Amino acid sequence: MTQTTDSPIASSPSPAPEPGIVAREERAAVEAIGAALVDLGIELGNRPLDLRPLPFAGTWGSASAISRIVAGELVTRELEAAGDLEGISKKEARRTVNERVGARAQEVAERIAAKVDAAGRFARVEAVNGYVNISYNANTVAASLIGEVLRAGDRYGAAPPNSKPERVMIEHSQLNTHKAAHVGHLRNICLGVAVTNIVRAGGVATMPTTYIGDIGRHVVRCLWCYETFHRGEEPTGDASKGRWLGDIYAEADARLNLRADVLAFLHTVIREDEVFVTAVDRMLKFLWRTNTVDGEDIAYLLGRISQQGEIKVDQLRDENVLVTFWPIIGDQLRAEAAQPKPPEPPISADGETDAPLPTMTPEERLAEWERLDAHMTDWWPHVPAWEQAVRETFQRWERKDPNFVALWEETRAWSVADLRSIFDEFDATFDAWFWESEVEDEGRQIVRELLERGIAEVSDGLPVVKIDEQLGLEHETYHTLPILRSDGTTLYATKDLALTQQKFVEYDIDRAIWVVDVRQSLYFDQISKILELAGFEKAANNLHLGYEFVTLPTGVISSRKGNAPMLEDVRDEMLSRARAVIDEKNPELPAATRQEVARQVGIGALKYAMLARDGNKVIVFDPEEALSFDGHAAPYIQYAHARACRILEHASVSDIDLAASLDTLDFGETAAEELSLLQQISELPGVVQRAAAEYRPLHLTNYAFDLARRFNDFYHACPVLQSAEPTRTARIALVAATRTTLKSSLALLGIAAPEVM
Repeated sequence: MTQTTDSPIASSPSPAPEPGIVAREERAAVEAIGAALVDLGIELGNRPLDLRPLPFAGTWGSASAISRIVAGELVTRELEAAGDLEGISKKEARRTVNERVGARAQEVAERIAAKVDAAGRFARVEAVNGYVNISYNANTVAASLIGEVLRAGDRYGAAPPNSKPERVMIEHSQLNTHKAAHVGHLRNICLGVAVTNIVRAGGVATMPTTYIGDIGRHVVRCLWCYETFHRGEEPTGDASKGRWLGDIYAEADARLNLRADVLAFLHTVIREDEVFVTAVDRMLKFLWRTNTVDGEDIAYLLGRISQQGEIKVDQLRDENVLVTFWPIIGDQLRAEAAQPKPPEPPISADGETDAPLPTMTPEERLAEWERLDAHMTDWWPHVPAWEQAVRETFQRWERKDPNFVALWEETRAWSVADLRSIFDEFDATFDAWFWESEVEDEGRQIVRELLERGIAEVSDGLPVVKIDEQLGLEHETYHTLPILRSDGTTLYATKDLALTQQKFVEYDIDRAIWVVDVRQSLYFDQISKILELAGFEKAANNLHLGYEFVTLPTGVISSRKGNAPMLEDVRDEMLSRARAVIDEKNPELPAATRQEVARQVGIGALKYAMLARDGNKVIVFDPEEALSFDGHAAPYIQYAHARACRILEHASVSDIDLAASLDTLDFGETAAEELSLLQQISELPGVVQRAAAEYRPLHLTNYAFDLARRFNDFYHACPVLQSAEPTRTARIALVAATRTTLKSSLALLGIAAPEVM
C-alpha cells in the first residue's frame, strides 16, 4: 500500500507502530502487575495474565482477574493442608473454596494495586471486588494516540508493508466473457478487493489476480446463437457490444433449456396439486375422445400424470404431443389464478402446518407458464437439432477452426472491454489475468499424467479420480471428480488443475486463495486433494474463501427466471437514487461536485451492502436500505466523515498547528463520549490484524459503523468549536484523528470518503 497523505504532520512518513498506543498501555499494565507479583513472592508460572477493558462509562483502562486466580490456588492449598477437603465431593470442595476466595482475592488485589500504584505510571490503580483495576491517564494516552493517527495519515491501522514472511495470491472477480454480469457478481468483486486491501494492510505481500472464463459451454452457446440468429445485427455507436452478447447468451440458454424447463415446470405442478391433476386428467380424456391428439401418446401422458410420475419426452412416440397438451395447462392455470385464495392451512400445536405448502402460488405458476409459452410452439421442435449444432460448434473450437477462432477473438474483445470497465468502477486491480483458454492444453497434460500413474481412471468413458479410494478413506468425503469429458473436451476441473499448480510454480506464492461462492467448496477441496495425490504438496496451501448468495427482497436471483438485475442497471439505479439524495441534502454544491459525491455514495453503498454480512449469510439486497443515512450502511459512515471535514474547515486550525499542540493536549475532565471515541480509534490496528488473519471484512464494516456512531455521539454531547481552550484544541485534534480513521477504514473496504455530502 502506497503512503498517501496531504498532512504536514506526516511529512516524514513512518509506518504505524505495532502494537498501537493502547496496546502499549495494556502491555505496560501487564508488566507492572507481573513485577508486583514478583515483589510479593508470587510466581505467575503458566497462569494467564489477561486484561479486559474496564466496564465503566467514562473510564479508560483495564482490569485483571489474576488476584482471583492466585487467591483460588492459595485457598485450595490451605484447605488441603488442613484436611478440610478430604472425604467430600468435587462439587462440595469447589463450593468450600469459592466461599473463601472473594475475601482472599480482595486482599491479594490490594497488595498488587499498592505496588503498581507506587510506580506512578498510571492515573489510578484500585482493588475492587478482587480485581485490579488500572485507569490510564486519558490526556497522556489521547495525545499519544492522536499523534500516532495523524502521523500515520492514510496508513493508520496498517502494519509496515510486507512485514510478515508470506506471499498470498488472491484470485477473485472471475467474470465470464460472452455473459452479462449481474448484481450477484458484485459480492465476489467487493469481497475480493476488500480482502486484498485488508491482508495487505495486515503486513502480508498480496498478489490479486482474476481468472476470466473466456471459453467453455457458455461461450460456445453464445457464439452458436450469434452465428445462427444474430450475425450482422451488432449494435453501433456507444451501445455496449459486451452487454448485447450477454443478452444473446441468455437467449441461447433459454432456447436450449426450453424442454428441460417445461418438464421441470410440469413435474412441479403435477406433484403438488391433486385438484390440478384431476382437472388436467379430465381435459385430456376429452381430447382423447375427440381424437384431437394421438391416442397412444395421450394414454401415456394420462398414466404418467394420474400416477404423478415423471414425463420423459424420449418415451413418447410423438414428442410434439406436449405442444398440443401445453395450452390445456394454461387454461387450468388461468382458472386457478382467478379463483379466490383458499384459507391458510391450520397450524398444529407444534407450530407446523397440517398440509404441505406449494412452492409456487397460482399467480407464480401462471407467470412461469406464460414465460415458457412465449416460445413453446416455435422453439420446442428445434431443441434437439440446436443441441447437436452446439456440440458441433464446440468441436470447431477443439480443432481450432480459423473462422471460429477469429469470431471468438473478436467477440471476446467486446466482452473484455466491458469487464475492464466494471473492474475500474469497483477498484478491482490485478497483478495478473488468467484465462481459461490458456490452460486447456496444460490441463489435458495433467490428465494424461494422472491416468498414466493410476491416480485417474476411465469410468463410463470419462477420466475420473476416485479421491476417497486413492486416499484410502472408508467414508465418503471427497467423492469422485471427472477431469475430462468423454469426447476430449475440457471441464472446469481440467483447467483448474493446471492453473492451481501454475500459481505456485510461476509466482512463488505461499498461499493461494479462491474467492468463489460456497457451492464450490467441495470442488476446490477435490482439486487440492488430486494435486496432493499427484505429489504437488503446495496444493495443501490452497484456501477457498466462500460466500453465500445475493437475493432480492422478492426472492432468489436467477437469470433463468429473468429476475437477475444486471450489474450496470443496479449501479445506475443506485447512482440515480444517490444523486436525488445529494441534490436534496446539499443543493448549493456545484453540479459537478454533486455528481461526483453521488457516485462515491452510490458505489460505496453497493460495496458496503456486499461486505456488511458475514460470508456464510445470504445477502438480501435492498437499494433503500443500502442508501440509508441512518442505518448500518455506507452513507451513514461517509456522512460522519463529511461532518468531521466540515468541523475542521470551520475550525480554521491548520495541520501544522495541530502538530505543534500534540504534546500539550488537554481535554480537561474527559467526557464518556470522548473516551468511547478514543477507544474506538485505538482499536483499528487490532481490528485490521484480526480481519487480515481471518480474511473477514465484516470486522471492518462493523468497526467503521461503530466508529461513525461513536463520533456522532461525541459530536452531539461535546461541543467542539464552542468549547473554551485548551479543550477546544484537544477536541479539534480528536475530530482530525476521527476523520483520518474513518477514511482509512473505508479505504480498506474499497469505499471512498467524500469530504462533502
